[in-house]
Amino acid sequence: MAPKRPDLDRLLIDSALALFAERTYEGTQMPAVAQHAGVGVGSIYRYFPSKEALGNAAFRYAKRTLLDTLAEALADGGPAGTAREEFARFWRGFTRYASAHPDAFVFLEHQQHDTFLDPESRALADELHRVAADFIERGQHAGAIRDGDAEQLVGLALGAFTGLVKLARPAGGLDALPAEDLDRAEAAVWDLLHRKADR
Repeated sequence: MAPKRPDLDRLLIDSALALFAERTYEGTQMPAVAQHAGVGVGSIYRYFPSKEALGNAAFRYAKRTLLDTLAEALADGGPAGTAREEFARFWRGFTRYASAHPDAFVFLEHQQHDTFLDPESRALADELHRVAADFIERGQHAGAIRDGDAEQLVGLALGAFTGLVKLARPAGGLDALPAEDLDRAEAAVWDLLHRKADR
């Protein structure tokens, strides 16, 4: 048997993400992934013994890359002075990720994964919400973010960003949007979270 190519697993994951974004996980078959990657069907099974194994590998790769991108954005410039500054870093991180990995973002945020995720993937899925909910709770404690369930507020903010990405996708993605539109969208999502001064 020929040895495994060290980069073939990544090629297969990238092909899977492209097809999952286009056809959904449920609508993608293993031979189609192999064809997209330009390899024989037997090659894919040497790396991923089942479609579920491939789906989990693609999910973990996409989610870890998102978490790494957010961590880098949150660390830019040292500690954030205010909740608004920290939110701007979250926004930049999401924007960078969705621009650099549009297929992965669509797969992560526009599709359901309950049918195939294993425990390791589910734990990773929860990590993003923990990071974001921690930000919300700290902002609430500081009086900068409105009261309410932190998970619900995370869902509302992430849903707004996901909707923006979905809207921009047919026109070329976030990179095709004018910077002023992205700035206005950021301000609108912050306005959704921000605790207004009592009038």
